Amino acid sequence: MRKVLVLFFMLAAVVAVAAGQEVLDSSAVGKCGGLFSVSPTMKVRFAPGNLQYQPSTHLCRFAAAQTEVIGWKPFYGNERYKGWIDLFGWGTAMQPTNYSTDPAQYAFADWGFYCGLPTDGGRLWRTLTMDEWTYLLAKRPRARRLYALAYVDKVFGLVLLPDGWRCPKGVYLKPGPKEDYVNWYNAEKWAILEASGAVFLPCETRRVGTDAVGNASVCHYWTATPNDKKPTEALCLLVDSYVPRASSSAKYIGMSVRLVQEVL
Repeated sequence: MRKVLVLFFMLAAVVAVAAGQEVLDSSAVGKCGGLFSVSPTMKVRFAPGNLQYQPSTHLCRFAAAQTEVIGWKPFYGNERYKGWIDLFGWGTAMQPTNYSTDPAQYAFADWGFYCGLPTDGGRLWRTLTMDEWTYLLAKRPRARRLYALAYVDKVFGLVLLPDGWRCPKGVYLKPGPKEDYVNWYNAEKWAILEASGAVFLPCETRRVGTDAVGNASVCHYWTATPNDKKPTEALCLLVDSYVPRASSSAKYIGMSVRLVQEVL
């Protein structure tokens, strides 16, 4: 079944190219070149932007820029919608427009496996687990010096810095968990940080059913980890103005997704 779906997405991408539709340029893969330890034995590279999906063509792509967010759209549940969406229920790779508020309708299928996006060396994209996020943010060497809260082109979010990162000339970055309104970057300054391997997770509203909830000053990113104590919920990465941390949310909540590729 998985092989059939992967072939389907690949075929859809070929058809889209023939029809002149926009798809991810394979040269964009690996744009976020920094290496990030997510366990003592595993390093990953992040996708160059949040995952997006077009219902009318069943195609996926990465956001054109790390700061790009789409947020809530009134046509979210419409399979004929020609725009792009980026708020997904937990593990909805096989049905990205699932907007049911029944948690029983959600069983995890990794977006990375089914998205059909180009890869480096045949390695598939995948979603980080909560344990991997915890290691990245709290346990890897110098972990708490390798992330920061920041505004990039007026968008608030979390900057992740690669292993062994050193601040490049021309920019200043104050690492750590609390936002002190000192990390502000225009496009030029962010380009310097991005070239050094920095990753940016932009904040965005969430979605319940076909309605928007919350505000755009908090990040919620799905992980691949269910909540074993609450079967109707799964774990996500929560980023507000303080410490990035694990949180639990109903599986039907629409949130952002950022994929990674393992580096062997």
